[in-house]
Amino acid sequence: MSQGSQLKIPHWRHVYRGLLREASYLPDPVARQYMSYLVRQRYRAYWKKVIPESFIGPHGQFYLERRGRKHLSLLTRANEGYPRPLERVLMLSYGRSGLRRQLLARQLILPHSPVPKNIKTIVRDMLPPQIPKIWEPIPALLALVKSQAEHKALVTERIAPAMQDPGPPVPRKNVWDSPISPGKVMRARQNWYRMLTQTLLAPIPNKEFDTLCGLLSGTEPWFLPKRRKRQAGDTDNTKKALDAEFLVFGPEKDPTFDKYKHGRPHIITRKFMSSFWERVLLATPRLTWDAAKSVWTVRWGKPVREAPIYRTLDPEVESSLFDGVDGVTGALPQKSPKRNPEQAA
Repeated sequence: MSQGSQLKIPHWRHVYRGLLREASYLPDPVARQYMSYLVRQRYRAYWKKVIPESFIGPHGQFYLERRGRKHLSLLTRANEGYPRPLERVLMLSYGRSGLRRQLLARQLILPHSPVPKNIKTIVRDMLPPQIPKIWEPIPALLALVKSQAEHKALVTERIAPAMQDPGPPVPRKNVWDSPISPGKVMRARQNWYRMLTQTLLAPIPNKEFDTLCGLLSGTEPWFLPKRRKRQAGDTDNTKKALDAEFLVFGPEKDPTFDKYKHGRPHIITRKFMSSFWERVLLATPRLTWDAAKSVWTVRWGKPVREAPIYRTLDPEVESSLFDGVDGVTGALPQKSPKRNPEQAA
């Protein structure tokens, strides 16, 4: 046996390969591309942490590996067809939640600031928690905030939290008809700014929006990636009676519903994915400039559904259906029973 084969592969490399593998099996083209990019960038950013001295600490190797395994579990359950993990992966990929939502919102909240390229810097300084000293919202941001506050379907469908104040707070006078202190006005603006960083849903690129609409309407081709077969390992059929698993968990039980308490896996089809694409499209706005009115217009995506078919009857046939029915009581006509001629004789 060569010396290279005797070396043990570190745990983080197993997790890294598993993340890339599960990301390539996702049933959405945008999700496959974004999750693969996110995994690679995160491992490159935290490469210096993979050293023995960094095992202890809030950002040590142990905590990074645990976070990677949680992400791997999320992607695995999404590929198995669990509804909640699959919806979360789509929301993260299309920027409706998570890191990418802040990246898209930064372009509207802080339009003149440069976007950090390193993903570690993005996570730390994506949107400053404190409002900048010299900051005023741009008209496009105000139009989007007002439209999102009026878009009640986000709250009823439990897609995004409600946006409390559609506009920045305006300094008013107190009960003694005196101007409010600057500190109180600053705290009100800080609360409104924090609400923006937590709830704002910014538009996505036009190419991704067209892809989402095409997947939902059927014009965009869709396919489910074929999973690679697991390689057959060395199986040992001779199992000891008192092994570690038996001593810890006891004898093997019959099949139960414990693994389905957080949802059930589904066979992923285009029809199954349509409901998730509709929810993503419902939370995706389109921001355009109306040159005629000199205002920003916001339009939210609507699910593409076929028009219902209402069938009508011929008026003559429709009137014949109610022949003999009493117009007051609605009683049906009673038919006299037919008598057998032989019995009558």
